[in-house]
Amino acid sequence: MSERTTFVLKIAGLILATILIALALYMVFFRNAVSTIVTETPDTGTSGTLPGSETGAPTGTTGTGTSSGGTTGSPTLTPSNTAKGGETFTTLLTNTAVKSPTVTANGTIAYYDPADGKFYTIGADGKVVAMSNVSFPKAETITFDTAATNAVIEFPDGSNVVYDFDAAKQVTLPSHWEDFSFSSDGSAIAAKSVGNSVSNRALVVTNTDGTSTKVLASLGENDSKVSVSWSPNNTVLGFSATGGNTGDAFGQQEIYLIGVDGEAAGALIVDGSHFRNIWAPDGKHLLYSISEPGNAYKPTLWYADSRGDRKGDSRKKMSIVTVVEKCTFASATLAYCGVPRVMPAGGGSDLSLITEPDDVYSIDVTTGNARLVAIPASDTKVFSPSVSSDGKNFFYADEAGRLNVIRLK
Repeated sequence: MSERTTFVLKIAGLILATILIALALYMVFFRNAVSTIVTETPDTGTSGTLPGSETGAPTGTTGTGTSSGGTTGSPTLTPSNTAKGGETFTTLLTNTAVKSPTVTANGTIAYYDPADGKFYTIGADGKVVAMSNVSFPKAETITFDTAATNAVIEFPDGSNVVYDFDAAKQVTLPSHWEDFSFSSDGSAIAAKSVGNSVSNRALVVTNTDGTSTKVLASLGENDSKVSVSWSPNNTVLGFSATGGNTGDAFGQQEIYLIGVDGEAAGALIVDGSHFRNIWAPDGKHLLYSISEPGNAYKPTLWYADSRGDRKGDSRKKMSIVTVVEKCTFASATLAYCGVPRVMPAGGGSDLSLITEPDDVYSIDVTTGNARLVAIPASDTKVFSPSVSSDGKNFFYADEAGRLNVIRLK
């Protein structure tokens, strides 16, 4: 056999081997697969339904939500119009910043509009009504009484006035007064009188019309340690952080309660610094937050008896991490709070460090247990919160100062 014939036979054998290998691969990997393909006719009947959804936090959100269309990015459940524990639409009530939004005794919400210097209310029907035709340009701080029939208005130049909306009457208060708080019936005002001289610093009370001013207690060099906060049951005027450290390794200190006579009316044992509070509606208890040194100075929220407790055993620690400025009472036992998704170290002592958006939680203050109520469809921060008298609406100011509402029911 010639060399040429041998070469041709080798080539032919190689081609035959390749064909046999390809045929074997087809028989093993493809023939069975093709034989198992099933073509189904889609069900066009009316009995089938999509799986139901469950209450819970939405997944796949990007945190770039909008108030009109929910979050962008991965598909999510459509936000709810009422708070059900998941993403919830918010409604913008004002297009510009407002100050001191406050739910009044008759259920409206009162506020000051810096744009025109006037006061307004928004009723259940959503209508905006001017409380007065008088304008107070450049007001800096507003303090309403419970019914929003009176307000202390503070200005950048230090001047202070009380305005009676019903009587359309204005009374001037001393410029060195600060930290105002109304009695529950709105007939009197407590404040700190902070003169240039240490000897001229005191806790004072005056009638709303500016008459019958009384000096209750000298503050001396402790004026910065005293906060004025008149309790709804008119038994406590404020708090004094002059008790000092108890010697506890975790930074416990005594906070004295100041009675309506200016004398100490009990003491609270708190586990940190930067004590701040809000009152329960009945005035028998209070919710407060402190900066906790044992937890990187993050805030801790507590519920306590307004009579004070030197032992600290009548307090109850809440199960959420937030500052009391983001909380409000809806009843004597139920509170709502904006809770930052991430609380930074030092957030309990410096509120400017808190940069994350808030979700809304309810708290049963008798047990300390909290429940997620709403994840705002548009990332937002909660300031000056309040709940309508019927418990159906959660009002708050956002980071831009605009008034918003979340429907609770």
